[in-house]
Amino acid sequence: RDGSVFGSLTVDAAASMSESQLYTNLGCKTVVGMPFKDIATVDSIYFTDGGVPPSSNAELRRTFRRLMESNVHVICDEAALTADPMDGAVAVYNLSALDGSAPSLPEGCERFAVRFNGMEDAAAFETLAAMCKSPESRPAVLLAQADTSKGSRMHTMRRAFELVKASGLDVPVVHVALYEDGEVTVDEFVIRTGGEVGGCLVDGLGEGVCVKTDAVPMDDARRISFGLLQGCRMRNTKTEFISCPSCGRTLFDLQEVTAQIASRTGHLPGVSVAIMGCIVNGPGEMADADFGYVGGAPGKVDLYVGKEVVKRAIPNEEACDALIDLIKEYGRWKEPDSEEEEAEAVAA
Repeated sequence: RDGSVFGSLTVDAAASMSESQLYTNLGCKTVVGMPFKDIATVDSIYFTDGGVPPSSNAELRRTFRRLMESNVHVICDEAALTADPMDGAVAVYNLSALDGSAPSLPEGCERFAVRFNGMEDAAAFETLAAMCKSPESRPAVLLAQADTSKGSRMHTMRRAFELVKASGLDVPVVHVALYEDGEVTVDEFVIRTGGEVGGCLVDGLGEGVCVKTDAVPMDDARRISFGLLQGCRMRNTKTEFISCPSCGRTLFDLQEVTAQIASRTGHLPGVSVAIMGCIVNGPGEMADADFGYVGGAPGKVDLYVGKEVVKRAIPNEEACDALIDLIKEYGRWKEPDSEEEEAEAVAA
């Protein structure tokens, strides 16, 4: 599965940002001011306040038109789009409001999404499944936005996915986890999204995530979302690091070395690096990694490729550079991207 990340946004928040700030928060690269999708750019923007960028704000509409042209979709409630149409937007309908026939889309919309809260009965999902037999009445995506007033997010969604499976629906489902202002701290946000959303994704329940909280900036929420997908083995957007928990046998400062290696090699999606404090359990714990950095003796590091040691007794102060050289030797290295250099090249 190649998971998706949706960015949660409100009209007021979008209007308060500069164009370049919005592109950055969404993970877009820019060339001469125009946005382009990158490996960690959101796939869609979901206006979770029920609004739509107003047509009266021509500059804001132009910004979102540019995003849609770069294949970042805009998803808004059907009622808002009916009142203020936006070409190319995806209209959201509540599952409970569908009657089995293809909905009449707002002006300018060609696709729609369906939102469910987990409290619906089996008949509602069966009705949607029957609609999906016809291409014109098949939604692009389902939004699993749990009603947590009557139960936990995970239990509510697990019940809903049982109904999805029983009905035979095969439409992608994106988990929408919106935390109220002040509901969670940064740490609680990471833990709860990992448990409530990640717990479903690792079991194959869902294809994507959309999260929102006032505890972290939008850009951080995006990074956490992509990290969640990577942890669920759904989408690689950065280097995978595997580290031992550290113990009395550790032969170097594990946290410091891990941070150093991550800062220099964190831009290599698809590459996994294991950082192990000693050779006692290290080789076994890092068996799935592409490259290994293992404490071999006091002040010395051994480097591995897979399960095989290829360089021994490298001084600690030289080991990080030696690891990078090893990654290059095996053809897995690439230089970090420079937006400034790309912009200059295009302008030239």
